Amino acid sequence: MIVGGLGTLVNEGVFLLSAHSMPIFFSLGLAIELSIIFNFVLNDIWTFKDRRVGSFIKRLLKFHVSSFSGGIVQYITVILLLVAFLHFSNISEILLFLFFSYIKAQSLFLAVINFIGIVSGFAVRFITSLKYVWA
Repeated sequence: MIVGGLGTLVNEGVFLLSAHSMPIFFSLGLAIELSIIFNFVLNDIWTFKDRRVGSFIKRLLKFHVSSFSGGIVQYITVILLLVAFLHFSNISEILLFLFFSYIKAQSLFLAVINFIGIVSGFAVRFITSLKYVWA
């Protein structure tokens, strides 16, 4: 719980800090990736230190594989919620928003949407991590 909570703070912090200076497509991916690395390191040195199997790099790669589906769930959830709440009129506006523009929404709005995405990907990440990485 502690590792996940801290990882959530990393994810939210990176997303909120980067969403105003780079397109959502990149800022959301950066937030997810940095929180995955952060969670792996804490889990490896603390939560599952007695269940380590293989090299550090092998465990890191397995953790990334196990976290990938949860990250995808989070990513898709956040993008769909942003598209739904920001009321784009066509696909070209959505693509411009995702790849080329910076979001001007309030930080609380972004934090809530991202948190919903984090929660949606949590179960997938946890189960695959427990069953695959430290099994």
